Amino acid sequence: MNHLRLIVGAGLLDGLRWARQNLYALLVLAPLVLGMTYFGVGRTLRDAAWEPSRGEGFALSVLTALCLVVLSMSRASAEIYHPRRPESLLDTLPVAPATHLHAALARRLARSAAVGGVAVVARVLVGGGHADVTLAAALVLFVALVAVAEIFAALEWIHWGHRGEPSHALAALVLAGAAAGAGGALLLLIVKPAHLSGGERAAALAGGGLLTAALYALAAALHKRWRASDMEYAKRLRARDRGGLNLEELLRRAVAQPSVRAQLARDLRLTLRGFSSAVYAAAAVAALWLFVLAAVLMSGLLPAEGGGASASWLDATWLPSVLAVKFACVLSAATLTALVPVLVAHQSPHFWLERAAGVPGADAWRAKLYYARVVTLPAALAAWAVGCLCGASPAFYVLPLLAECVWLWWIVSTLCGGLAFETPEQPGLAVILVACLTLAGGGFTAFIWPMGLALYAYGLPQILLRAQHRARFYLEQVDGKQ
Repeated sequence: MNHLRLIVGAGLLDGLRWARQNLYALLVLAPLVLGMTYFGVGRTLRDAAWEPSRGEGFALSVLTALCLVVLSMSRASAEIYHPRRPESLLDTLPVAPATHLHAALARRLARSAAVGGVAVVARVLVGGGHADVTLAAALVLFVALVAVAEIFAALEWIHWGHRGEPSHALAALVLAGAAAGAGGALLLLIVKPAHLSGGERAAALAGGGLLTAALYALAAALHKRWRASDMEYAKRLRARDRGGLNLEELLRRAVAQPSVRAQLARDLRLTLRGFSSAVYAAAAVAALWLFVLAAVLMSGLLPAEGGGASASWLDATWLPSVLAVKFACVLSAATLTALVPVLVAHQSPHFWLERAAGVPGADAWRAKLYYARVVTLPAALAAWAVGCLCGASPAFYVLPLLAECVWLWWIVSTLCGGLAFETPEQPGLAVILVACLTLAGGGFTAFIWPMGLALYAYGLPQILLRAQHRARFYLEQVDGKQ
């Protein structure tokens, strides 16, 4: 118990240090996201004509719980086996295996509690009712069940990669599916309890409690049995990229220059590992724009389309729903471009390594240009997919709309990548500059797509030429300061 208290205390101290270094994200970005969610999405949902049915609500809840478990396996495995982390020192000390498990579980509980807080906010937005004892019980059980399920899934994932036992993996999938189902029922009870009857609420609470206890007992037994044998495999797995992906191999054909390819792979690794809280904030805001798009398209807030399926090819680009998709594409892509200046500022103290390795300024700038294009491409494709699923475009204009979204992505990402080294010492100012230019260029292009051709032909060449000189000057300046 003393060891566990010391480990948890050290984790809390590290978390406080992180919070002190990210006060801007906590005190400015987080309230901004929450405020936009409450005053924007909340009002839209209240006025929307579409409301998920009982089955749809349960399916969405189960999918959310399953995504939480699956997406956390890599991080949870690192917290259990802590390869290439400062906590690896604990393996050289007489610390019981159960202590390692409980310390990882404490971290998972803290993260799951944050998800539970988001669920409570969602309850307020959709009008789920007032707080009561049932809400408190469901919230506690949901947090505990998700945390234990993440630990169990991480143990099974590492052991499957090490041993490859099909029968054991099948049983683990069944238990993980049961945990996702119980977690979805508890999440639905938190967000929209009206979808469940009195007996179903009691069953969800009882089933969630029993499954949490069973998964905890099973995870504790498996961890005690497998930790020593799976430790080396976990360290080798985490030595590679997250998910076992070799970014160098994936980028080998897309990027010709070896130095640019290596820098791009490094930047993507840093992003996947969450080098800054800005990664989570930008991803959350980008997803928020897509959620607003779906809510607007399904709520009937837009004016009549004036032709719909009978509209001509030229008229379809100005349909209100099509314009909404394109503006959501610009907003979500521009939000993700904020990561570029933040990443440059994060790497600024280490740019002397590029100079020591003989990396030209043009290659450093080109790596950031490719990075901007890679991180913003999912936003453009997601905006197009959401628009098509919500019926924003006539059938004949689905592929042209995809082409427009890709064109908007290219304009926005090129503008942002070109400005990567404009003000590297002041990331806040750089974010504002990038946001203004990308929103202006992308907005004009979204409304009149030939404007993008003029911008690309007459404006971007000068921006890109200046950007290369600016990157070279900055790297030489950094090298001169060392």
